[in-house]
Amino acid sequence: MKNFLILPLMMLIINMQAQSNLSNGLVAYFPLDSDVNDYSPQAINGVNYNAIPAQSGNRNYYAFNGNNAYIYAGYDDRSITNEITVSVWVNTTSNSFQWIVGHYDHTVDRGFQVVVYNGHVQLRGRDGSNTFYILEDPDISNDGNWHHVVGLFDNNHWTLIVDCQIKNYLTTTSLYPSYYVNSQPFSISKYPELNNGYDPLHFNGGIDEVRVYNRILSLCEICRLHGKEEGASVPTRTFSRNMNVYPNPAKNQVTITYEADYPVVLHIYDINGKFLLERVFTNSINMNTSRFTKGTYLVVIKDKNNNISKKLIIDN
Repeated sequence: MKNFLILPLMMLIINMQAQSNLSNGLVAYFPLDSDVNDYSPQAINGVNYNAIPAQSGNRNYYAFNGNNAYIYAGYDDRSITNEITVSVWVNTTSNSFQWIVGHYDHTVDRGFQVVVYNGHVQLRGRDGSNTFYILEDPDISNDGNWHHVVGLFDNNHWTLIVDCQIKNYLTTTSLYPSYYVNSQPFSISKYPELNNGYDPLHFNGGIDEVRVYNRILSLCEICRLHGKEEGASVPTRTFSRNMNVYPNPAKNQVTITYEADYPVVLHIYDINGKFLLERVFTNSINMNTSRFTKGTYLVVIKDKNNNISKKLIIDN
């Protein structure tokens, strides 16, 4: 009887994870309602250059003219190291290459940026490995509607989420990534490296609710920011519900497969329901389990229509 109670109890704990405090790890928060102040504990307020407060329905935001409007918010590294969540609402009809938000300096080979390129949202940056990475949403976002854009930099795992939907992901080659920047300003609507002769890439449209965390938000938390409690969705495509975990028991390596042709979310919990890690993958993922202690774990895969789980035994 005890074994039959483990899974329901753990799934209850998993659902409770969604109620976590969205203030935890918040290192920049610009509501952009009527001022450009930073309402995070960092309180590094912005300086406004020609951006105008605006309103559409119940939404208060700042409008940027695509020419000379931007916000700079200090040079502080905001306690960012190798985990970042950046969240922002945007609205544009421009087809120009335009900067939304970022903290970036190519000369120190570090930092992150969120841009729109040919109507597609991109997550871009450097992690100290002398490589410039680009992750693009295949769908168009310059349709004149508001879109919620979230970028996750989880060490060397990047995920792009738009409107509570996983759009793309990548795994970089850097073993010890570092994203912090204090040599250029945290910037909204303008590429900051003008001293190097770069195009300012001014944004043309509306920007609202800029948030940066020095931790990785869960999909439940991201969907709370988006206003959807039901969880992140994925493109509607034909998929199989077959999930395999092998070898099981595992020693130093485990392979997890899920026969879907789109990204799904993998969570691992210990036997007490404590959340341990989150990964995004398509079809299969190989994981090093040497850092886990000997014991029983729960592997959960989430997509739009299913939460599928299996036990994983680590026998190091």
